[in-house]
Amino acid sequence: MISKLSLSAVTLAAAVALAAIPVSATSVGGLAPLKGVAAGQQSLIEEVHGWHRKCHRGLNGFHKHIPGVGRVQCTNKKCYTNSYGVTKCIWF
Repeated sequence: MISKLSLSAVTLAAAVALAAIPVSATSVGGLAPLKGVAAGQQSLIEEVHGWHRKCHRGLNGFHKHIPGVGRVQCTNKKCYTNSYGVTKCIWF
């Protein structure tokens, strides 16, 4: 078993060794070449319209998105209690 004194001595020696290493901060060139490379690559993220017909909680309460109509506020809900005594509600 390692004693606390020897563990702290090893930690202090590692800290002194890392502090003694010379470090040079060099500035990186402009980011323009990186932007050109990134523009040529395809993204793995696929954009979608975000239509969902089930009610989801948003910033202004429960709502759903219907194609051709847009955002519709969900106003009706049906609540039930499961066998564990937890009440859950489904919005329509």
